[in-house]
Amino acid sequence: MEIYRYDALSSTNSELLELSKKNAKSWTVVWTSHQTAGKGYAGSNWVSEKDRNIAVSVLIKSVLKYDELIYFNQWISVVLFQFLSQFSNDLWIKWPNDIILKNKKIAGILIETHKADSELNIILGVGLNVNQLDFGSLPKAGSLASELHRKFNLEEILSGFMTELENAYLEIENKNWENIKNSYNQHLFRRNQVSTFIKNQIEFQGIIREVDGKGRLVIENLEDKKINAYQHKEIELKY
Repeated sequence: MEIYRYDALSSTNSELLELSKKNAKSWTVVWTSHQTAGKGYAGSNWVSEKDRNIAVSVLIKSVLKYDELIYFNQWISVVLFQFLSQFSNDLWIKWPNDIILKNKKIAGILIETHKADSELNIILGVGLNVNQLDFGSLPKAGSLASELHRKFNLEEILSGFMTELENAYLEIENKNWENIKNSYNQHLFRRNQVSTFIKNQIEFQGIIREVDGKGRLVIENLEDKKINAYQHKEIELKY
C-alpha cells in the first residue's frame, strides 16, 4: 500500500484519478485533512473544516463487472461501519452509503470508475468527519467528536481503517455477494421502523424492508399497502 499525504487538496478522488492515469499501482492511497471541494454521492458536496477530518481515496484495480459495483458499494459501507463500531453501538448504514452516528451523518462514500485495458479501476473515496464540531446550517451533520465528546487522532483513525479495508477485501475477491448484502441490510438505518418519506414532494408513511439485489431501497407504503423499490434520488427519508 503506497500512501500519499497532502496538506490540502480540492478532491482526493480527482487527484487519485490523475495518478491512476499515470499507472499508479492498486492500493495506492491519497489522503488529506483539508479537502476544499470534496465530491459526494450523486453530485452532492462534502464540506470539511481544515485539519479536523479525513478525506481518503483508494485505487483498487479489479476485474469486477459494472453490475457488481452494487455489492462493492455495500461492502465498503459495511467495512466502514464495522471499523467505526468500536467507538459506538449507536451506528447505522443509511442507504445508499452514508454512516449515521446518533442520528447524525458522520461519513459518506463516493465510488468512481474507469476502464483500463481488461481491468476496472475503482477509485474509492471516503469522507469521515472526525473532530469537526461546527456544521453551520447542516443540522443532520456530525462527527465522531461532536457525538462522542472526545478528540481523535486522525493518523490513528486512518491507519486503523486502512488495515480493516485491506483485511476485508477477501470478501470481494471471493464474491461473497449474499453475505455482503445480508450484512448491509442487518445494519440498515431505520429498517423495519415506521418512517416518513418524500416522493414527488408528497409525504407518506412507510417501512424500509431491505435494499434489494439491484441496490434499490424497498419500502412498504403504509397508506396503500404496496411494496415498491426505489433508486437513489427517487425517494427521500425524513429523520
